Amino acid sequence: MNDPRHAIAGVAAALAVTAYAWWAVGLPAFSAAATGAVVGAGAVAMVAGSRAKRRGRRTAGAPRVLPWLALAGLLATVQLVAYTQQPRDEHPTLSSLANAALDSHAARAAAFVAWLAAAVELARR
Repeated sequence: MNDPRHAIAGVAAALAVTAYAWWAVGLPAFSAAATGAVVGAGAVAMVAGSRAKRRGRRTAGAPRVLPWLALAGLLATVQLVAYTQQPRDEHPTLSSLANAALDSHAARAAAFVAWLAAAVELARR
């Protein structure tokens, strides 16, 4: 049977992370405060993930890394091709598309929470 205290602690942690993300993305871009907020939250997420390591984990071998390297290479190629095409408004780069997608405060906060969740999951491996 699940302990209701764990559920309450989980909800409280999710609310705290969401509130922190909302605050952090409201800081001035590229400021020392914003950098500290991002680096600090990332470090806390990595520590939290490393404390929750999974049992029976596998080591990351080359076959697991190769698809990610191929995806990164493909995205870099798309970015470079779009960057060199004219007119620029008809060939947006990935960064300009991301800027448009993350235009609202709520979208940036959601992306920040997703980034922290990914950091926790990566540290668990």
